[in-house]
Amino acid sequence: MITRLAPTPQITDTVYETLREAICDGVLAPDTRLIQDELAERLGTSRQPVHLALQQLRKDGFVVDTGRRGLVVAPLDRGFAAKLYEMRAALDAAAAVAAAKRAGPEDRARGERIIREGRAAVAEGDLAAMASADFAFHDFLYDLAGNRLIASTARMNWHHVRRSIMLLAGEPTKLGPFWDEHDQILQAVVGRDALAASQLAQHHALASSRILSRLDPEN
Repeated sequence: MITRLAPTPQITDTVYETLREAICDGVLAPDTRLIQDELAERLGTSRQPVHLALQQLRKDGFVVDTGRRGLVVAPLDRGFAAKLYEMRAALDAAAAVAAAKRAGPEDRARGERIIREGRAAVAEGDLAAMASADFAFHDFLYDLAGNRLIASTARMNWHHVRRSIMLLAGEPTKLGPFWDEHDQILQAVVGRDALAASQLAQHHALASSRILSRLDPEN
């Protein structure tokens, strides 16, 4: 459900974030036609911030222009997802190396807490919670790595990763093995085994891509 927004000087940013969340959570499904007047009415704002937000969403790849139909929510593109995970494989491998060099005993408990939350989300079949826990785990590694460039690049593309996870809507338990891999990565990082951490992180990202690429979002 998209709720009405209170007018603020940053209303365009708020509209952008609200629509992006609706797209990533599946509230606005792929191929949904986006009509400015209707969205403005639902959000309780004028057409101008909606127009600007939609243009930014188009630039960021969440919305596409179909010509006669106008703007629609971008389809879940497996080709794009594959490229996204290829990039993540490189970033995550680098982050794991740096994290392993900086990890301390206290980091194990933090990582294990996130893993428990992820496993609980899988058990409950809660895709949104799974996506949130997945981001928390990887963001934990980016933070531990101490490389702002890796962290900012990964975070910038996180919302596209969230959309790719929606491919699992009919089979949420497919994400269960991901958390076994997260645990292996964590143990290598806190064990300060940089080589193993790098290899495990890279394998994890590429394996995730292969699983998602084989799934039909309608099943």
